[in-house]
Amino acid sequence: MTIWQAVRQSWLIHPDWTVTDHLAWLDDEAYDTGTLTGDPAEVVGRWLAEHLRTALMSRLADEARVYMVAEGDMVAVFHSTDEAGVMAVTLTGANLEPETLCLTEAQWEQAHAVPRSELPHVTVTDARTDRAAGAS
Repeated sequence: MTIWQAVRQSWLIHPDWTVTDHLAWLDDEAYDTGTLTGDPAEVVGRWLAEHLRTALMSRLADEARVYMVAEGDMVAVFHSTDEAGVMAVTLTGANLEPETLCLTEAQWEQAHAVPRSELPHVTVTDARTDRAAGAS
């Protein structure tokens, strides 16, 4: 496998691994990360971000999913692709370019920590019906 393919496969098996975890695994498996163009940590970090961004929304049925729509200084999370789709279409109709992601609950909690601590101007709306608070 290429290094990219190996990172993709290990990410699918271990979605909670950090860039450091992936680099250590690649080293253990005798992949030469020195052949990558640029800093290996940056390259693998970009790949992981892309894997997450393009993750298939059809995961195991028993794993809780969060469907996120983000644009500018607004992030909204939903229970279903349909709900997220309505928000994305609405934003697109307003000439905006929203990003949509499908995350596990754990990935959402990790991602949600960033705007709370580093981007306080970002409005996060949790539109899932089982959540008491709507915005943070």
